[in-house]
Amino acid sequence: MFFYKIIKSIIGILHSQISPNEIAFGAALGAFIGLSPYMTLHNLIIFLLIFLLKVNVGSAFLSVGVFAVIGRIFDPLSDAIGYVLLVNINSLTPFWTKLYNMPLVPFTKFYNTIVLGSFVIAVLLFVPIFYFSKWFINYYRLSLQAKIQNWKIMKIFKLSSIFNMYDKYQK
Repeated sequence: MFFYKIIKSIIGILHSQISPNEIAFGAALGAFIGLSPYMTLHNLIIFLLIFLLKVNVGSAFLSVGVFAVIGRIFDPLSDAIGYVLLVNINSLTPFWTKLYNMPLVPFTKFYNTIVLGSFVIAVLLFVPIFYFSKWFINYYRLSLQAKIQNWKIMKIFKLSSIFNMYDKYQK
């Protein structure tokens, strides 16, 4: 049933009249949250941005789920990046100490190697995720949507009760 809801969400978003920019921006913000292993201050700020800015909330939450899984796979890389930044680069030690002694900054948990590394990865991937999502949505709507309608599996799919959900978003 969980996968049914995910498929329904994806189909609903792809077939909606929502701007690809709104969907892609929501996906990029959701990826930022999903890549982080903990609920931190910067994730709370991004949650607020999702609700305050004109982004698709559904694509943001879908992206959080997808990138939470991806983020766990890349935890060793995040840990390595965070370790290098926190421990191996001695010239940054005064900077980290100063940040840690600020009032709210410790709530970001930047002192955790995985949190810092995943934050760096999320910052680096934000723009590529936005542009890839936007490209994919446009490509799907212009090229794939009509082709997928003619697949044999879709013809079988139309015979099932799940098609009612798919057909609902076609109009």
